[in-house]
Amino acid sequence: MYQESAKVQVKPLNLLIGIVGFIAVALYGSVAMAAQDGLWFVPGFSERPVRIVVYNAGKRSEFTPGTAGFTELSNAVVESLNKGAYRQSGIGLSEGSLQDAYDVYKSVEVYFSRPVKLHAAFNTYNPIVMLFPITGRHSEVPTVFFGSGGIFISNSPVLNTVEPIRAALISLGL
Repeated sequence: MYQESAKVQVKPLNLLIGIVGFIAVALYGSVAMAAQDGLWFVPGFSERPVRIVVYNAGKRSEFTPGTAGFTELSNAVVESLNKGAYRQSGIGLSEGSLQDAYDVYKSVEVYFSRPVKLHAAFNTYNPIVMLFPITGRHSEVPTVFFGSGGIFISNSPVLNTVEPIRAALISLGL
């Protein structure tokens, strides 16, 4: 017996929707896997530091909740991180560069009570410590170095700005 085959109808709109949907899912999935963050596209950072240390040419000033200047510095750090990261830096901290950040230049080291996540289209890991070079080596771009367990990762993010931190340091006379 001969059976008549059904005629296949191609619906261009449905085909286009399917292709665009596949490409969108593939792009999102690729970035999410590389960044190890399913919410890489969500802007914002709201975690509050538990301790901030400012190094200025070898002088160390520590700020904790309740001490004068902590709120200003904490708000400035959150504001800078909240503005997001726009690329990876491609640089890291050698032992000498880290020691210079503490002893020679002005740097701000920020501690969190638990690992935090800065959402970006690349992996920002889950640091507990962040180091912001304000003057000297690596300060020409708004880089922040992420660390955990006494080690800072290389290829840290370049933020959109660290100007709120600079302004807070100036207002505190640091």
